[in-house]
Parts: sequence; structure tokens; C-alpha cells
Amino acid sequence: MEKRKVLDEGRQLKRLNAETRKISHVHKWFAIVAALDCVLVYFYDRDMRNVVFSGAVCLVCTYLWLDGRRKSRGYRREYREKHDKPSPPPTPPTPPQP
Repeated sequence: MEKRKVLDEGRQLKRLNAETRKISHVHKWFAIVAALDCVLVYFYDRDMRNVVFSGAVCLVCTYLWLDGRRKSRGYRREYREKHDKPSPPPTPPTPPQP
């Protein structure tokens, strides 16, 4: 029985990047909704337990969002360094001959 080939490194980096970006996107929206909830509760209800809870959720989700962005950028940078072919340097324009 033939074993299936394990994903090559480039494909694995792309999958990690996509998965991290997807989860990071969810964290971003949770942070935005929690911040709006915190502001609305502060101005309309003034219940400090709810304000503190919404603020804490916003801070944690913002941290997770920024951490996910950092990881995603690291995966993209690693992929570019290993698998993209460097482009040739541009040739300087030659002046026209009289």
C-alpha cells in the first residue's frame, strides 16, 4: 500500500496563513462588537460590571487579532523567502543615440 505524500512546505505555509487570517478576522469582529457594546452600555446603562466585561472582551480579542495578524504576516514572509523566485534587477534605461 502506497503512503500518501505529506503536504509540501509551501502548501502547508499557505494553509496556515489562510487559517490564521480566518481566525484573526473573527477576533477582529468580536473586538469591534465588544467595543461598541462597551460604549453603549457606558452611555445608556452605566452598569460597571457590564462595561468592565465588555472592555475586557474587547481587549482580549484585540490582542488575539493583532497576534494572529503577526503570525499570518510571518507565514507569508517565510513563504516569500523560501518559495518565490527573486525578480531580476531592473536594467537602467539607455540614452538614445544621436
